[in-house]
Amino acid sequence: MERRNVLTACGTVLTGLLAGCGGGGGGDATPTGTATAEATATETEAPTATATEAPEPTATDTPEPTATEAASGPGGPTHEVGESFTVGSGNEAVGYRIVDFFRADQIGSSANNSTADGTYLIVVLDLSNPRDGSLSFPNNSFLAWNEEQILYIDDEATPQIGDDDRIDVEPIGTATVLSGNTKTGAVVFDVDPDRNYWIRINPTGGSGESHYVPVGPVSEVQELRSSMT
Repeated sequence: MERRNVLTACGTVLTGLLAGCGGGGGGDATPTGTATAEATATETEAPTATATEAPEPTATDTPEPTATEAASGPGGPTHEVGESFTVGSGNEAVGYRIVDFFRADQIGSSANNSTADGTYLIVVLDLSNPRDGSLSFPNNSFLAWNEEQILYIDDEATPQIGDDDRIDVEPIGTATVLSGNTKTGAVVFDVDPDRNYWIRINPTGGSGESHYVPVGPVSEVQELRSSMT
């Protein structure tokens, strides 16, 4: 009977003051609800921070190798000064060795000389003939090149290299080389002194790769300095 009266009284209190009814049952419910809410908030925030950090390294890594590859060389066989190489094959083959580079604003003798529009790039080279017949210097296949310019041999300045006492070499632009022989000479290009260049040598036949020899900045090429008056 007493238990029933207590429940009835509690029921009356619950109707008017629900939060103040009973010490045992109400007290247990409150911390249980609080603990559940805290755990839920903590677990939600943790994966959100991790997901935000994940894409950052991916975005940074992707463009860097692309930029490096774009800055690579001209895309054909490349040779250094002093290295012998052959362009083409069979009876279309031509052997080359770039000996040295020089630059000068004028070429020739004091009485007869040419003045460059920019500056002259003088290319000293060996021309070898591995063919069965004779070989003429392939003027149209021997170029000064960069990504914006293709320059052919200067036909007026090249013959005057033989009269220039600052360099002991003959012009080779009109030379003929017999089978199995090699001839040394020079050709001349009128180039921009503020640009970088490659010597680009195309095959003389219908197939084969273009070969390249780096010149670099023309301003860093050694200059012919003896007086010309």
